[in-house]
Amino acid sequence: MTLKGNYQFMFTVQLLAGILAYLAMLKFGTIGIIIGFIPFLFALIAVHKRHIPDERETSLIQKTDSLQGIVVTLIMAMVYMYFPQLNWFYVFVASISIVRGIIGLILFTAN
Repeated sequence: MTLKGNYQFMFTVQLLAGILAYLAMLKFGTIGIIIGFIPFLFALIAVHKRHIPDERETSLIQKTDSLQGIVVTLIMAMVYMYFPQLNWFYVFVASISIVRGIIGLILFTAN
């Protein structure tokens, strides 16, 4: 398996990093953000090192980011309205990574 240009690997690691980050933030506080996203940082470097994305990949990444913004906004509205006891910052940081990982996997697998 090659990692260069393997966006399915990158989005899988991002999904797992978001889950890890949320759990680490619950245990260690805001320093958990760093602990959780170190694996994603290494995956991002491995996938993009000496890889120039083509137009299709660029378009799918832009679509992923747009859809992620919509879904994270809806999640944060739900947290604000129905779950005020949750730490909104932890949910916000983790949901960005989790949602982007899920949407990226769906788009890159389907196309």
